[in-house]
Parts: sequence; C-alpha cells; structure tokens
Amino acid sequence: MKNERSRNLIIACVIVIAGLLIWLYWHRNAETLMPPAANQGDVTASTSTSKKPNAAIPLTTPTQAEATQQKERQLNALYFTPIAVYGKVVDENGNPVAGATVEIGINDSPVRSGSDHVQTTDGEGLFSLTGVHGIAFSLRASKDGYYTTAESRGQRNVIVPSNDDVLQSSKGRPVVLILRKKGETMPLFFASSRQIDVPRTGQPLTVDLASGRTGQGDLHISSWLGDSAQPRFDWRYQLSVPGGGLIERKGPFDFEAPADGYQATLEVNMPTTVESWSSDVTKNYFAKLPNGRYARFSINFYPGQRNFVVLESYVNPVVGNRNLEFDRTKVVKSP
Repeated sequence: MKNERSRNLIIACVIVIAGLLIWLYWHRNAETLMPPAANQGDVTASTSTSKKPNAAIPLTTPTQAEATQQKERQLNALYFTPIAVYGKVVDENGNPVAGATVEIGINDSPVRSGSDHVQTTDGEGLFSLTGVHGIAFSLRASKDGYYTTAESRGQRNVIVPSNDDVLQSSKGRPVVLILRKKGETMPLFFASSRQIDVPRTGQPLTVDLASGRTGQGDLHISSWLGDSAQPRFDWRYQLSVPGGGLIERKGPFDFEAPADGYQATLEVNMPTTVESWSSDVTKNYFAKLPNGRYARFSINFYPGQRNFVVLESYVNPVVGNRNLEFDRTKVVKSP
C-alpha cells in the first residue's frame, strides 16, 4: 500500500513538472511572437509616436534620375503645342506681294533641328500654315525683284511669348512681313570687299573706287594712331576726294547719290576719352568724283598693329548719273 502511494506521488510530480515545463515553453514563445500591451500610462506616448514615420523605413521621394525623367516628359509634351501661322507679305508701301516665298521653320522636336515648310502668298499676299505643333517657329519672306529686310523675317516662342513678340498672328490679324521692291538698276563698276593696309603716320594712300586698286585714284585715306599696344588708344582716319567730295549715306536702300552737300574731307576720330570708344568702325558714303561720276562705298576701319580698312565700292560709269542701285548681272568691267 505504502509502495503504491509512493508510486502515485511520483507520477503526480512528473505530471506537474511536465505541465510546468509546457507552460513555461508556451509563455516564452508567446512573448516573442506578440508585442507587449501598452499600459495606461503609455497611451499618450504611444499615440504621438504612431504619427511619426518609422525611422527604419525610407521616405518615398523621387530619385534624381526619376526627377530628370519627369522633366524630360514635361518638355517633350510642350513640343505638341498646336501652332497656327497666318501672315501677309507686303512691299514698303503696304501693297500686297503675290507669289512671294515664305519659309516657315517649326521647332517641333527636342532631338533634331525641326521641320521646314514653304508657302506661297496668294493674290492678296496672304499665307497660312496649320496642323503643326512645336514650341517656336520662324518666318522668312523673299521674292525675285525685292530686297529682304529685317522686317522680312521674324520668330516666335509659342510657349513663353515676350512683350516684344510681333508674331501674335491669327486668321483675322495676320503677321505682316515687308519686302522692299527693287528699283531700276544700273550697270556699275564694282570692286568687291578687300583689305587695304594703311600707313599709321598720316601718309595718304590713294584708291581707285572703280577698280579697287591702290596707288592711284580719287579716294585718299590717311590715319594717325597712338600706342596701339594698349587696350585703348587714340586713333583717327581721314578720307578725302580732291576736286570732288564725300557725304555720309543714310540707309541701306539709299541708292541715289545726292546732287549737292558734299565735303572735300571727312574724319572718323576715336580718342580714348570718348565713352563709346571702339577698336573698329563701319561707315557708308557717297562720293562725287572730279570727273563728274558718282560712287558709293562701305569702309570698315580696323586701326591697330596691322592697321587696315576693308573697302567695297560701286561707281556709275555714266557722267552725271546718280543712280547707284546695283545688279550683279550688270557689272561693268573696270578700266
């Protein structure tokens, strides 16, 4: 009996110990798998902490590559902005020019130069281009028998138009491009642009305006220079036509030489004290020659160590004829 009680006691102890071990094992795993419950005093701290991003998780901001790609997509989208161009070509008197050629360049791609379109004006001088897209366009009008001018062309940024933009065109308000009609041209002596070295000490150089040859002729050029090794230096050029005269030409389409008002000598003077000092100057003149002929010429002054001018000239071979409008197909061979 006593042995049986001892055996039962041992079995009971084993059961209790086994149960205790099972409980300890379960309780330890439960603590590992489940977060601890917050107590009453931790409610505020837990709530405020839950509003902050977890420091261990990075914020979802775009990378530099992604930002660059997004900007590229936005830029590419701008090139699909619709463009409609309406224009009119007129002459200097406002008369419509029919049959003029208008070159229209459309900036419609970020990876190539763009597309070119050509339109021809109708009987009212009108032209148009629609159904295209891009961020900007340019225009240039031309026609045989007309001069192109600064007003014969233009351009417009259709994305960010400026206050100076003249190409705000519409069907009811076309942009106007101006060509200048050529007048009656004359057969002329023509000496193309050439460099002519000029002495620095005032010794005159003589040039024949009809042929461009130096050492003879009616135009005398003299120059005086200061220390041209300095960034700024005094310089002066003097032009003269003994027995005739010079007068400054007013505009690029001023082709008829004046009948009077000429001066025997003209100067271009550039002292270092002037605010608008420059190391080169371009001038245009009419000349009345001693033999009664008329001429016009452009001259660029380049004072300095080399000290030269670039001269281009036109002479009417007919004595007393003041028309100096030029046509390259009517060049007269100089004597």
